[in-house]
Amino acid sequence: MSVVVTERALTKIVEAAVDSVPGTVSFSTGMGRLTGRAFPRCDVQLDDTATAMSAEVFIAVTWPSPVNEVAAAVQRTIIEHVRVLAGLKVDTCNVVVGPVISTSRRIDREDLQLPALVPIPVKIRGQR
Repeated sequence: MSVVVTERALTKIVEAAVDSVPGTVSFSTGMGRLTGRAFPRCDVQLDDTATAMSAEVFIAVTWPSPVNEVAAAVQRTIIEHVRVLAGLKVDTCNVVVGPVISTSRRIDREDLQLPALVPIPVKIRGQR
């Protein structure tokens, strides 16, 4: 039996990875919602053999925070989530920082440490 992971499923994994990084924020304007230009925005592509993927991710970042380090943490987190949750290698992961949104909470380097991700055991229907 083989398991196929779709681009749609990978997009959900990537979005969850982005949301888990401190210093990222969901952001859209009224026009952005209508045109599909909200943040975060992900473009995921699976290779022909379905063994590796690439992603281009557009994020909004809070200020004050170390913007470059937030982007690097997003990249590391995406790679780790995809590896653990989908069992795939990430060939390319580009992270583009869009708007920077002012907030009262300051994000430091210590906030951006990657926590250990523990795989969840899954029972497939028909298996005992």
